[in-house]
Amino acid sequence: MTRFRAGIVGAGVAGASCAGKLAAAGWDVDVYDKARGAGGRLSTRRMEQGWASLASPFLSARRDPFRSQLRDWVRQGWVAPVRGNIWQGRATVSWAQAQLQNHYRPTIEPSQLVHHLLGDARLHTLSPVAALQPRTIVLENGRTLGDYDCIICSVPAPQALPMLDALPLLRERLGEVRYRPIWSFLMRWEGGPAADVIKFDDHLLNLAVRQAFNGSGLWAVYSSHEFAETYLEAPIEEASTRAASALMGLLGLPCPVDVEAAHLWRYALPQTSVGGYWLGDRENRVALIGDSIAGAGIERAWESGQRLAQALLQAEEELAI
Repeated sequence: MTRFRAGIVGAGVAGASCAGKLAAAGWDVDVYDKARGAGGRLSTRRMEQGWASLASPFLSARRDPFRSQLRDWVRQGWVAPVRGNIWQGRATVSWAQAQLQNHYRPTIEPSQLVHHLLGDARLHTLSPVAALQPRTIVLENGRTLGDYDCIICSVPAPQALPMLDALPLLRERLGEVRYRPIWSFLMRWEGGPAADVIKFDDHLLNLAVRQAFNGSGLWAVYSSHEFAETYLEAPIEEASTRAASALMGLLGLPCPVDVEAAHLWRYALPQTSVGGYWLGDRENRVALIGDSIAGAGIERAWESGQRLAQALLQAEEELAI
């Protein structure tokens, strides 16, 4: 029996979803990521009292089969529906209770969900990729990894483009994709509304989510796209100061806000996408997945990986030629 091999670049939701499905079907799968661990937009920051997340605050599902995936994670105890006090507004006007339908929060470190998706695939961390070639991955250290039956790239379009010089058809299509950024911060404060989630009516800040697994008073705060575009090239200290000042005004806080961490998600939201679930160069056996192809959101990223894996499994006879 032929054992097929896949090399995947990017250990976010899309790459892990594809890798785990292929590995479960008997493929030999290697996943390469430049970071220290898997996660992408579900990455986790470990702190003294526990963990917190500067990444996507929630998981949501509009349709099956991702709804089924989330229900399975609920049964496993890994995610739970978003409940509790959800407020919307600003202190200078008024607060109102709000709802988040079909939204879930991880009850384990979010990056562990990505590890579960990876299944039996082999994860190679601290492995930045320089180039993709037909059936071949070239790492930045010069190491060439070839003879794969399929190469799959699941990183944002601006990060993928420099890898695609040998694949002009894919490079041309991917060049159409544009992104909007978001700054996210871990902030600690006392006071404000007795909420677990705060949705701001504001052009600077968008959302604050209490971090329940890292002591009291720690929140993840997410900027608007407009804020991030204004401070796109600003030092972390300046962006943090501006965000903390905006937060104090929105919450009516009398005391300073402590900013413990910050991260710029330069490629947070694709404004446009190629369309479909994957983009392939059949002759060279290279495919692209993720939000630059399928559109924004964790659900679309998961679907993108699943759909490509299913197509590859159905095409195994062709790949064996």
